[in-house]
Amino acid sequence: MRKPPITSTIEIKIQASVKPSESPEKVTVAVDNMIDCSPEFRYGSMIVGKSYETASLRTIYEQVRSRSAMGVLRRVLNYNRLGNTTYFLLNKQAAFAGTVVIIDDEQESPLGPIRVTLDCLEMDYIIDWLVPILT
Repeated sequence: MRKPPITSTIEIKIQASVKPSESPEKVTVAVDNMIDCSPEFRYGSMIVGKSYETASLRTIYEQVRSRSAMGVLRRVLNYNRLGNTTYFLLNKQAAFAGTVVIIDDEQESPLGPIRVTLDCLEMDYIIDWLVPILT
C-alpha cells in the first residue's frame, strides 16, 4: 500500500451502534477488522474509534481493489462529500467476518452499518489514493 500524496492531517472516525441483541465485543471486532484504531465501547450503545494515519485504511484499501468495488466506493465517497469531509457505510456482519462490503443505505445492514468518516483538507487526493480512476 502506497502512501497518499498529502501534507495535511487526515482524521478517520469509525462508529457502529450496538443493538440489544448484539455483543459489544463482536461489534468491536467488526470495527477493528476494518480500521486499525483501537475501538472503544462508549455512550452505552456505540463503538467508536479514531485514527490519524492512512495506514489504518489498509484493509479497505486492499479489499476494494481485490473485490472490484473501487467504482462503488468512489461514487459513495463523492456523493457523501461535504467540503473536506466524506463518509461511507460498511455492512457490520461482513466486517465481523473480515470482509469489506460497501453499502449505500443503512437499511442494507440489518443490524445497522459501520460508518467511516474521513476528514482532510486534501480530500481529492485521499479519494484518488483510496479509489483511483482506472483508465
